[in-house]
Amino acid sequence: GERPAGCVLVEEAPGTRPVMCEHLPNLGPETFYTTASGALGHGVPAAVGIALGRPGTRVVAVVGDGSAMYAIQALWSAARLRLPVTVIVVNNGRYATVDAFAERFGMAKPVGTALDGLDFAALATAQGCAGGRVDDPAALVPALRTALTASGPYVLEVVVDG
Repeated sequence: GERPAGCVLVEEAPGTRPVMCEHLPNLGPETFYTTASGALGHGVPAAVGIALGRPGTRVVAVVGDGSAMYAIQALWSAARLRLPVTVIVVNNGRYATVDAFAERFGMAKPVGTALDGLDFAALATAQGCAGGRVDDPAALVPALRTALTASGPYVLEVVVDG
């Protein structure tokens, strides 16, 4: 895996957990955090909070695009405080979990779940973070290495088919 030793992982993208675990395997106790509920938006601010509570520790948040949009302003805090936070945004262009719940319960596709046209690398740089974007699976590992070794906050947008 690509996960640095001593790194803490915050996850808010359960649909991508198997791939995440392949590239960023769990390292032991108190190194993996997720939510126990279905609420969205905790991932990016939780990563900032953990970085504040563990000075010098690399914190990586793996979040969906929908989850990231709930509290994207936490990047501003990470930039101002120069925290070693890496945010990996899995961009599938929609609130996929909401769509999946609707389908599971036999409901029509909900209105307002498309999130096309967002550029998380640009959102990152606009708030003072470094940012990158990858849409080629062959480029994922080198992009992860760059994101995970950045000196300050870094946002890596990973574009996937929705």
